[in-house]
Amino acid sequence: MSEKDTTASSLPDAQATGDAQATGDAQVEATEEALESRGQLGRDYLWNTAASLMSSLAVVIMGVAIMRSGATDSFARAQYGLFTLALAIGQQYQTVGLYEVRTFHVTDVRRRFDFGTYLSTRLLTCLVMVGLIASHSWTASMTDPYPAFTVIAAMALLRIFDAFEDVYYSEFQRSGRLDIAGKACFARIFTTTFLWSGLYWFTQDLLVSTIITFVVTCVVLVVAYGLPARGVFSLLPSFNVRGITGILWECLPLFIAAFLNQYLANAPRFAIHAALGDEELGVFAIIYMPAVAINMLSLFVFRPLLTRMALRWAEGKRGEFLSIVRKGLVTTAAAFIVVAAVTYVIGAPLLTLVFGTDVSGYVSELMVLVLAGALNAAGVILYYALATMRRLRAVLVAYALAGATAYLVAPMLTKSHAMMGASLAYAATMGLLAILFVAFMLIPTPRAAIETELVND
Repeated sequence: MSEKDTTASSLPDAQATGDAQATGDAQVEATEEALESRGQLGRDYLWNTAASLMSSLAVVIMGVAIMRSGATDSFARAQYGLFTLALAIGQQYQTVGLYEVRTFHVTDVRRRFDFGTYLSTRLLTCLVMVGLIASHSWTASMTDPYPAFTVIAAMALLRIFDAFEDVYYSEFQRSGRLDIAGKACFARIFTTTFLWSGLYWFTQDLLVSTIITFVVTCVVLVVAYGLPARGVFSLLPSFNVRGITGILWECLPLFIAAFLNQYLANAPRFAIHAALGDEELGVFAIIYMPAVAINMLSLFVFRPLLTRMALRWAEGKRGEFLSIVRKGLVTTAAAFIVVAAVTYVIGAPLLTLVFGTDVSGYVSELMVLVLAGALNAAGVILYYALATMRRLRAVLVAYALAGATAYLVAPMLTKSHAMMGASLAYAATMGLLAILFVAFMLIPTPRAAIETELVND
């Protein structure tokens, strides 16, 4: 990556600055042309929907494989609880691998950083992610005779794919080819999910299932992303220290926010594991599924619009920018109504049928979690909006306040009200986060700051 790409704002020569600005404008126009081409939006929605659906169903399918593997109900629920705990801790460290660069990457429509710099940054963060999980697993397994942390270490091998492939997904989206990214992501998750589930069904061994799945998924990842990427962008990393440092610094508030956001999702799980045990944690994982459906339905509509939203903001079209945000929130509200109605009528019987364990006594908790899922989906949309506006410090403050609330409230409510307490704690923290995001969006941003950022980018 050239010096001009990373330091356009600091060039003393006015003509060079003008050339950099013109280059950025050309990149924006090229992206807009790709986005507005005939049929592109339809392909983007189709394959993004397929990938999002597969991603949302992956944990469900793997959970069903555990619950329906022929073990007793009590043992299966305990195993699923252990799997859920391992997944939660793996996802907590996955935020380190992702470093929340995606939002910055796909909205970097003026190509301040090239793909090679984003790729080398991701290699670094994924290496740190694996090291942290290995350290956590080794330390914890020294005091816990139950192989919970062995499972965590094994599952971490699979979470690395989610963290690493994201850099390719983001570059395809930034280039106006979300459809290619969706196809590759669908193929990768489909392979990982069904291969792992089938292997576990027959072996009843998490470690063996994970190792075999890891090897096969490596091949699928190279084929699904590497081959189509050759015709769109360079695949070579660019170990530009200045560029890598720039990305890490720019995304630091987003990373901290993402880490705290993951903690918001994990806080009730950790509280249930500590106060109620693995069996109840397994039940919570089951009744949490409808909340996932709301996120899935909302992001089906909103995620393909993310680059368009960034373009509208970069062009100063605030009205169109806010219109896209409103569309996402309206979609979330509609998804909440549909999912809440279905959950109330057939939610418990359907989950019992799918997972083979009775959850009819948790209808109230189900409805609270559906509300929490809607609030979470709204928060994600508002988060994307604030990130596009580069209100990163505001995002960080909101997550810090919500994280502190979850840390205090989740254990207390879970101890006093069991599963309902954990559900209420999750809903309360998601509601607080959404309210804080709205409040920060309503605070005016000086126009001069926006224009300065556009020139710098």
